[in-house]
Amino acid sequence: MKKALLFFLISVTIFSNAQEGSLGKDNIYIPVDIMPRFPGGEQEMYKFIKERQKYPESAIKANAEGRVITRFTIKTDGSITNVHIIRGIHPDCDSLVMDIIKAMPKWEWEKDVKNIKDTDFTLPVIFRLPIEGVADGEEIRHTADQMPSFPGGEQEMFNFLRDNLKWPDNGTYFQGRVTIRFIVTKEGKVVNPIVLRGITPIADKEALRVINLMPDWIPGKHKGELVNVYYTIPIVFRLSQ
Repeated sequence: MKKALLFFLISVTIFSNAQEGSLGKDNIYIPVDIMPRFPGGEQEMYKFIKERQKYPESAIKANAEGRVITRFTIKTDGSITNVHIIRGIHPDCDSLVMDIIKAMPKWEWEKDVKNIKDTDFTLPVIFRLPIEGVADGEEIRHTADQMPSFPGGEQEMFNFLRDNLKWPDNGTYFQGRVTIRFIVTKEGKVVNPIVLRGITPIADKEALRVINLMPDWIPGKHKGELVNVYYTIPIVFRLSQ
């Protein structure tokens, strides 16, 4: 498998809940008005996390993506303890997130703040598998002022599908509609096709094969800019009478 660079979207949310003893015997208090912060602020925390993350190869091979939610405690001296995973997606992703949290520098409290207490933080980190032709952080739109189009128009797309779609020659009979969604990048490339609704594994595989044969499209535009856009089409398998 080819090497994949990190294509994470890091979403950090701080949850607070005013109650005592949320983690049991440590009697941790979670204030809503006095909160420590990562040195330099939230953007520096994003930078710190992203610079240290390398998408585990084992997770890529397992097609593991989603949200790892970790919880940790900021002590009154700013140090981090009690790091654990609330919800994970893959052992290596979970371990990676825990290691990064443990490597964080001491957090800071506002000056002249009194009566600070140990504070519990919950932080979700989203792992998304790389998509060919779409750079990390680029938006993929569901609609655009000018949607992508097949070269020559819709009728040419129908002709392309008709000419390239092959009925599996294995004695299998089926009919129906396979709905495929893919991305048309701002360069016009057709990437990341997936089956939203299938018929049979054989039909689904054939529909994906044909989509992957498509030439470059005319990319979509939004507010005068070329954009990445999701596109959905149905491919109909019908027995001739």
